[in-house]
Amino acid sequence: MKIPSLLSAMFFSTVALFGYAGPLAATEQPAASNAQPAAADSPAPATQPEPMAVLKQMATYLRSLERFKVRVEKTTELILPTDQRLHQDQTVEIAIQKPDRLRADFQNLSGGRQLFYDGKTFTLYTPEPNVYASAAAAPTIDETLALLEDQYGISMPIADLLLADPQSSLVQNLESKTYVGQILVRGVACHHLAFQTPEVDWEIWIEDGPKPLPRRLLLTDKSVEGSPQWTSDLSDWDLAPQFPTDFFTFTPPQDAQKIKFLEAVPAAQSTKTAK
Repeated sequence: MKIPSLLSAMFFSTVALFGYAGPLAATEQPAASNAQPAAADSPAPATQPEPMAVLKQMATYLRSLERFKVRVEKTTELILPTDQRLHQDQTVEIAIQKPDRLRADFQNLSGGRQLFYDGKTFTLYTPEPNVYASAAAAPTIDETLALLEDQYGISMPIADLLLADPQSSLVQNLESKTYVGQILVRGVACHHLAFQTPEVDWEIWIEDGPKPLPRRLLLTDKSVEGSPQWTSDLSDWDLAPQFPTDFFTFTPPQDAQKIKFLEAVPAAQSTKTAK
């Protein structure tokens, strides 16, 4: 799994320990002094799912989707020289149409930014001050995401989950995998999985049921002093959106000024910007 840059880093959330209790009986029977031990007819504890099997179900389901929209609420943890931790929030709405259409709307108080990819060109547009930059793109979403990060230092939130084969990226260099249990994420029952690699601890919450969608992702970067965390909640999934013909193509607004992208960030400097 790639470690995203600070501007595109993913995700922090509080991890809670939890347990479950069975439903109360409709009526209670008075205890008898000569009561015998209950017969061994109580259901055995359910076998916990294998974490890789749950992750594979999610990846297979995401691969089956031809198009979708999702809202990502991202929190980046910043560690100051004083060791104080600050948290930076951002909301992004992402639209995908496979294999070669992507749009991301980054929201903030100053008007946000928009990223368009139409299979041939990608454009980054900033409504305020009404400027944009465009460049040639690769023929697929996977290749364009790599191009954006490697040559322009632009990393997309939840990039690993947007790839054609999400699992292949997520399971690289795994040292451990754990099925933690089930928990509600914004009212949705989810499987909670935890994984470790040499540099990153990461957790994912995957919806239980026929639509195993990722609902939360958390990364802890152990390679950076202080082990900062990034988290993202994924909500408002639309699995059958109807996109207008020009939805993924950028059309410059009136008086918009075209500018150039900054020179490509050298690979040696673009890998770690969270230090």
